[in-house]
Amino acid sequence: RCLRAHRSRDDRRSRPRRPKPLATAGRALKHRSSVLVSLVRHVPAPVVPYEPRDMSAIPEVWVTMAKIFATMFATLGALGATLTPARAGTRVAARGGAGAGWLCDPSSNPSKYHAEVFILKVSACWIASVGVVIALGTYEWWGRWGYMAYCVTCASPYVLVPLFAPLAGDVVRGKGARGKGGVAAVSVKPLGERYIFKANLWIAVFSFIGNYWYTHYFYGVLNAEYTFDAHRLNDVPIALYFMTHAYFMFYHVLSNCALRKTRATFKKNQRRFFFECALIAVMAYSTAFMESLTICGFPYYSFKDRDMAYTLGSAFYGIYFLVSFPMFLAIDENAKRKKTYAATFWEAMGSGMAVLCLLDFVRLRLGLDFVMRAAK
Repeated sequence: RCLRAHRSRDDRRSRPRRPKPLATAGRALKHRSSVLVSLVRHVPAPVVPYEPRDMSAIPEVWVTMAKIFATMFATLGALGATLTPARAGTRVAARGGAGAGWLCDPSSNPSKYHAEVFILKVSACWIASVGVVIALGTYEWWGRWGYMAYCVTCASPYVLVPLFAPLAGDVVRGKGARGKGGVAAVSVKPLGERYIFKANLWIAVFSFIGNYWYTHYFYGVLNAEYTFDAHRLNDVPIALYFMTHAYFMFYHVLSNCALRKTRATFKKNQRRFFFECALIAVMAYSTAFMESLTICGFPYYSFKDRDMAYTLGSAFYGIYFLVSFPMFLAIDENAKRKKTYAATFWEAMGSGMAVLCLLDFVRLRLGLDFVMRAAK
């Protein structure tokens, strides 16, 4: 009996072990992993020394521009905090009875309302085309006639479309008179009474003066130069006279919206006056800088020092708009006292002279000579 017991015990030892059930094996694996995790947790992580970010990698001009814009907008915000909101019943534009919005009230000033909407729509089209042209580099094979054709195409819709298809605000429908078929008689305002005509006239005069005279200050002060092949007038590409018209129509309608919204929203007092002055200065510098930044993709407008063109050049270019933004807003802003086209012309001429004086004062302050070089 004892021998049989020993043999059965030996037989059990010699048999291969059966695998543990799955649940038992999982518990064993979980136990081992928890032990491993506890060991890892007690291993100290390597200490990585802190290395400050190399600020020299950021261009100095961007740091300077960030400081300039931070200062400007902080000042504008501080002045804005002092403004007194207009009462709900009196939230109308300062003149002309326009609604408290960005655009004129179409019921009291339809000619200016429809003209500004039209200008914004046309501007969106040519701005998109400029982006495509810069991205594809199609200007590389244009030549002087190609530049001329493109710039005229961008500027001409502002003049030609309202001329041959009068805007809705310039069409007058008779209340009592009836035409053929019992339809109300329709007439069109004379050309000199349309806001779009006066806006085009003002911008055409101002942009011509800017190209003919002011460009030479950029040549002398910032050492700027146009190097593409072009027809020239007073050493300025003629195509740019047209392109400037398109740019300035867009800029000045945007400034109209901002200034009008300010006048409609806040009570008129001395604090609002100072806020408007600061707003015009911020818009002028921002507009000049954004144009300088976006045009950097065009290689044939060069500066000797592009960083100075961003900082000093934006301030120099912004002088244009310190005068032009408030002056352009005044055109037919009062629906009851509209300007004649003759008054519009002479105000544009006077604005151009004011900007020329300011530019020359800056030149004298910098101690630079002014030389208007002959056409090449």
